[in-house]
Amino acid sequence: MTGYSEGSVHGRFQPLHNGHLKYILAAKDRCDFLWIGITQYNIFDLLESPQDPHRQERFHNPFTFFERLEMIRKAVTDNGLLLNEFDIIPFPIETPSHLLDFLPMSIPIFTTVYDQWNKHKVDVLRERGYQVLILWEESAKEIDGITIRNLICEGKETWKNMVPQATIEIIEKYHIRDRLISLKNDRRSN
Repeated sequence: MTGYSEGSVHGRFQPLHNGHLKYILAAKDRCDFLWIGITQYNIFDLLESPQDPHRQERFHNPFTFFERLEMIRKAVTDNGLLLNEFDIIPFPIETPSHLLDFLPMSIPIFTTVYDQWNKHKVDVLRERGYQVLILWEESAKEIDGITIRNLICEGKETWKNMVPQATIEIIEKYHIRDRLISLKNDRRSN
């Protein structure tokens, strides 16, 4: 028995990296069915997050909802999950009043804590009535999306060791390096 019939996780997954995959699989070990929520799912209408300002910048959100869905689905099935064991949904943490449209309060939320933004999310979710279960708390991430995006943009191949094969395939399929370079140049001109 896994403990819970259903559970959920969430993240921006910009891009999905090995740390995210570890988190998703750890949560799935604790439930029979896992809802994987994608935050900042509309990258063309990014919402401000005062606790984590880079979340609202386009350079930090290059992947569309569809690209992240495709990336996550392939990565988790490559790692043994069956299609009937999970699903992927929008997760509007930036507008917590909308969360009930996507995830009932009866489904526990698994999360990790690394910084103030994570602590803020835990507080917001609990204030909304969700049961939040912290899988682990650490002072720093081993891998982060900012580093990966910068390495991709700079043409350095070391990022490939930080992500599942599915992420590499999506980045190549959708020419994400070109997109990142363009977004970085737009950032500099503003």
